Amino acid sequence: MRWTRTTLRDARRMPWKNGGGITLELAVEPPGASLETGFAWRLSSAEVAASGPFSAFPGLERTLLLLSGDGFQLELGSRGSICLDAPFVPVRFAGDWPARADLLGGPCVDFNLMADPTRCHARLEVWQGATPLRLQLGAATVLVYVAQGTVAVPLLEVHLGEGHLLRLDGGPEDLALLPGYGGASLIVVRVD
Repeated sequence: MRWTRTTLRDARRMPWKNGGGITLELAVEPPGASLETGFAWRLSSAEVAASGPFSAFPGLERTLLLLSGDGFQLELGSRGSICLDAPFVPVRFAGDWPARADLLGGPCVDFNLMADPTRCHARLEVWQGATPLRLQLGAATVLVYVAQGTVAVPLLEVHLGEGHLLRLDGGPEDLALLPGYGGASLIVVRVD
């Protein structure tokens, strides 16, 4: 099994495609890929400091969720709107849909998974609790982002804090994650 840990300090700072802000790129496949070269998938987090349009990403599927702050109303043109005011509730939409965020209060922070469905199948789940979590690994790439709390991974002898991302490529059938005192909120992404 190959694994890497990334923190927000390690994340690559990238300007938004539309110039409206900065994204912290946590992981991308292939490594080093950019908007110009294209990618199979990318995980990122960004502060949404002002209301405005989202960048268009034709051909990509997006899954977005609120990490902190009051959130925003996500306007999707003729497809309606969705209120992202509760943390850790994922919303999925096509990257070429016109999208605009209207802040409900002050700045907020979101988490974003973008994937090219012609190159991979990516799904995102949120796990919250204080009981151990067993991840099914197999041949997939599994990414675990610690949104709140801490997590120990005994098999790897690693401890993950808030804002840490663990990437696992291949490995045992399952892997135990032990939340710290008070529990944890994790975003788990599986890419096949």
